Amino acid sequence: MWKKRFAAVMTTVVAAGAVAACSSGDKEPNSASSEGANGAKAPVTVRFHAQNVTFDKTMMAPVIAKFEEKYPGIKIDYVGMTEPTSDEVTKKIDLLAASGEPLDVFLLADARSYSQRAANGMLEPLNGFIEKEGFKFTDEYKTDTLLDGKYYALPGTFNQWFVIMNKNHLDEAGLKVPTIDWTWDDYLDYAKKMTKGEGASKRYGTYYHSWADFFLLGMWNQPGKNDIVWSDGSLNMDHPGVRKSLEIRQRSEMADKSAIPYADAISQKLAYRPLYFNQNVSMMAMGSWMIGEVGGTDQFPSTFKTVFAPMPRNEKSDPAGHAMSSSNYLAIASTSKHKEEAYKFMRFFSTEGLSIMQKYMTSWKKEDSGKLLDSIIQSTKSPENIDKESLLYVLNNTKPVTLPPALPYQAEVYKVYQEEVEKLLLGQQDIDKSIAAAKERLQKLVNANKK
Repeated sequence: MWKKRFAAVMTTVVAAGAVAACSSGDKEPNSASSEGANGAKAPVTVRFHAQNVTFDKTMMAPVIAKFEEKYPGIKIDYVGMTEPTSDEVTKKIDLLAASGEPLDVFLLADARSYSQRAANGMLEPLNGFIEKEGFKFTDEYKTDTLLDGKYYALPGTFNQWFVIMNKNHLDEAGLKVPTIDWTWDDYLDYAKKMTKGEGASKRYGTYYHSWADFFLLGMWNQPGKNDIVWSDGSLNMDHPGVRKSLEIRQRSEMADKSAIPYADAISQKLAYRPLYFNQNVSMMAMGSWMIGEVGGTDQFPSTFKTVFAPMPRNEKSDPAGHAMSSSNYLAIASTSKHKEEAYKFMRFFSTEGLSIMQKYMTSWKKEDSGKLLDSIIQSTKSPENIDKESLLYVLNNTKPVTLPPALPYQAEVYKVYQEEVEKLLLGQQDIDKSIAAAKERLQKLVNANKK
């Protein structure tokens, strides 16, 4: 059934593109067939779309300069997208594709977005390019992007989850920097002790952002079976981590009142960066992209020291030191007129290009991670506000784990689950009802997609 739905979507996309092409008498601006006045071919222009908050023009400038020096026949036109969330960026890319806008390389924020667009034919398979270049994917990259025997993307940044904590608030509450032995119950105790004040000036101990990740906190510290629907379509809703995930949210938001309520987060469209840097919250679980931010940026200066803690385990009897890791995905549009040039840029960007930024850890296995980490810290406005000792402890004592390959309808899976958890957090049903309702709806969804 999902294949039929995706086929219908792509028919619309192709038709829209044909209309756009027929309505214009001009050549596409990035056409390889354009020639200069002397008859020589002009450089091919490859367009790269990504969210501006992830890669802004200042960060991209040295990367593009180095690439164009290496490949003088290719120019890069970076399109920084200003939509505030990664979901809105992805929707905008879909609209651009449907309208016939020339697309070459674009960034997808997560595995869910990637798998869905690979399934609907929007992404160009890379197997031919990889075979021609002659490398083994898993020897080259930490994140495996294989879907049904094909690679449709190269991984970009490598994000490992941990907890960032305001050192001043920690000291004020008389709390120590946690080690890998701490649990979610310890985390909630810390949040309660660091919560201070009432009303509009209240400081909360923690905050859970609106992403699906924060509805599954008790699952994504598991070394295996760490998602609610497995790759073969079997439900994993009876895993104790599912209930733990809901208990974490219910206790901190509704009982302890040490976390910003979900209703406030969605009604006020709260963003985690200003909450943390303005010291409205004391700690939060985030990914390693924050290493380059907690030392201060132009937009969010650092005025306090950040320490790092591992992701908590669910129970003291659980294996310690596991944390979800993830990547974003660089893909080529199947409608691109310059696939070979787009691949060259994508390959460069996913290897040496990202390290030029000195901003993020990468998925490239040949990267000198220690050197890059030092560069990231030193490139911040206030590197002294990054507690390197606790950061290294977390990175050296945490085993990154990954989710199973995403289902083509993965976004629908999380949407169904999130809708039932929202009812819990809005006081409309209890944990048992939330789990039972989610199980029933998810089974129907899986069954519908088997047809």
